[in-house]
Amino acid sequence: MEPNARPPHGTGTGSPDTTSIRGSMSLSHADLESFAEASGDRNPLHMSAEYARRTPFGRRVVHGVLAAMAALDQVPATPGTVDGVDLEFRQPLHLDVRYGVAISHPVPGRTLLTVLDGDVTCATVTLSYGPASDVAHLPRSLRREPRVVTTDELVPGFAVTGSYGPGAGLDVLCRRWPNAARLLGRLPLTCLLWCSFVTGMELPGSDCLLGGVSLRLRPVGPAGPLDLRYRAEVTGFDSRFGLLTGTASLGDGTAVVADATLETMVRRPVPGVSADRLTGLLPRSDRLRGHTSVVVGGSRGLGAALALALASQGGRVLVGHRSTPGGPAQPAVPGHLTAPAAHGDLAELAALGAGLGGELVSCPGDAATGDWSRRAAEAARGSLDLLVCCAAPPIRPLRLDPAGLGRVQDFVTGAFALVSTPMAGLLGAVDRARGRCLVVSSSAVTAPPVDWPHYVAAKYAVEGLVHWAAAWHPDTEFFVTRPGMLLTEQMNTPGARERAAAVEPVAATLVRRLADPAPATDRPEFVAV
Repeated sequence: MEPNARPPHGTGTGSPDTTSIRGSMSLSHADLESFAEASGDRNPLHMSAEYARRTPFGRRVVHGVLAAMAALDQVPATPGTVDGVDLEFRQPLHLDVRYGVAISHPVPGRTLLTVLDGDVTCATVTLSYGPASDVAHLPRSLRREPRVVTTDELVPGFAVTGSYGPGAGLDVLCRRWPNAARLLGRLPLTCLLWCSFVTGMELPGSDCLLGGVSLRLRPVGPAGPLDLRYRAEVTGFDSRFGLLTGTASLGDGTAVVADATLETMVRRPVPGVSADRLTGLLPRSDRLRGHTSVVVGGSRGLGAALALALASQGGRVLVGHRSTPGGPAQPAVPGHLTAPAAHGDLAELAALGAGLGGELVSCPGDAATGDWSRRAAEAARGSLDLLVCCAAPPIRPLRLDPAGLGRVQDFVTGAFALVSTPMAGLLGAVDRARGRCLVVSSSAVTAPPVDWPHYVAAKYAVEGLVHWAAAWHPDTEFFVTRPGMLLTEQMNTPGARERAAAVEPVAATLVRRLADPAPATDRPEFVAV
């Protein structure tokens, strides 16, 4: 331990105190807004529900530093002088979830906090104690939109600079989490907020997911207020997995207040559906000319590929989607579906469909409601040749334990509603047309991932419904498919990208079968892809 440092309560200077104290924490939308206002970190992954819904995480992700601050507020120890904070994030945290916090002192001069979802570690916070300063600093006006840094720029030596200093928002945070504020002090807390800002808004900015922080605080003289300025620099970038490492320093121009090592993942958008690749696998035809289809969940991923494949056969396709217009866009690629359609503007998707010889019609709304089904039936003009159920809630890892049980049940209910409600509202129109119904299941039902009990249960429930419908709707042919892992935004993680398959071959296989007039071989028929 450094000279003059005070050990946290209970650690002493002898043998380590490994006693673990458990608390809990939950973060609200108001907490997220307050933290963004204080830190300046307004990355859309945290602040935009629509943007976050299109990521593998499915909804807004809590700032890592905000989660660390909420955990620190659970520390019952007498405040010491904190001169170092190490953060490690193993999986994203979300709003309105009750997380456990385990507090221990593994060695003298260290406090370890572990944030838990049931028995799964989400994050760790390690404090070290030594001489540090708590000097006033000037507030600064910070950028409101994150910097966009291309992967070509992420080479060692690339750097960004700027000024930093939270204003009145810091007082709000200190009142919300008074124990954490007393434990750290205002200047160390400011340095921790700066780590969030510099990664989420500057380097790498817009596509950032924070993985780890190692912050070291330096003693400074008593003079103030400080005019804080920073420099952050790339030290390494693994483009295959999107892993970025960097260093950063914060000071007043004459002395350094804090040094940080930062680790982030640079998220890469999934390539949009390629119309050229699709027609190379499924040549254009008029086999579905005069046919009307509904694709539930048809604005992105496999759903968008199915919608375009049906259009390539001359069909009229009603595209069900929940999203609203707007959101950051990728650069346009001719012949590909890009981000504007993925964020709810179906104009580009419709243009691609028209170019393939069909017609795509936007049918927005929540397919889990009867109102959406009524509007879809009206748009189908009373006769529906094909119903494709492709929508599912975002998949997040869960365990079947007391901590996750409510979320498991909510997922199963939501996923089942996205199939059962459209079937309840639209199968009558399909029966009248003596049409077909395709339900997209998953290979996970035969090889269940350990952290997907909710997804496996939902897909089994959906398949059971299809078996029932096939028995009691004899005028409709039913098909089920179980694709493996596909390269969609839901599977857009470094590990999954290496193993996931493209959506176009799957869509081409399915539409080729649906356009084939040969009757279903079973009730329902399973289509291998």
